[in-house]
Amino acid sequence: MRWLWLYVRARRVPQALAVAVSVAGLAALTPANARLAALAATLAVAAFGPTLGAADEALERTGAVPWPSRRALHLGAVALLVAGLLVAGPVRAPAAARVEPLVVALRDVAGLLGLAALGAAVLGAAHAWVAPLLWTLVAVLPLLGPSDDVRVQVAAWPVQPAATTSALVCALALAAGGLVAYSVRGARA
Repeated sequence: MRWLWLYVRARRVPQALAVAVSVAGLAALTPANARLAALAATLAVAAFGPTLGAADEALERTGAVPWPSRRALHLGAVALLVAGLLVAGPVRAPAAARVEPLVVALRDVAGLLGLAALGAAVLGAAHAWVAPLLWTLVAVLPLLGPSDDVRVQVAAWPVQPAATTSALVCALALAAGGLVAYSVRGARA
């Protein structure tokens, strides 16, 4: 079990967890809407972006341990942790301050974490937060929102209602692409 603590500490997970808990707490105190839920999920996922890379990526690539499965497990643990924080935080908050339904929170976290994983594979772990933040900032623009146009639904998938199929498909595609790219390649050095 000591190796797990060393892995968590080397990846700077405690610092990321502190930021994610703070974001979930602040989101629980504000009135609910889709834009706030998307921003809260983005900030929580962005906090975990730097944990997707090691201090020395070249050393990690030459190791004898199977890193793809560990990277996939790392992404899964981050997804569960962030989704749990965003969903559990508002449960204790007043009913008027609930963030969004469980489906929307899970969709947003999966898609945004997939974007962060793609960002880590392409730009490096230090810049993994760029892709989810840019996409979310575009999605929360007043021009975009719930729409019947599929192009708008895909462009603004983080702020779409839970029943929007194209938003779910887009988020799942980003999650799967990020999982595969990060698991196989790892973070760019």
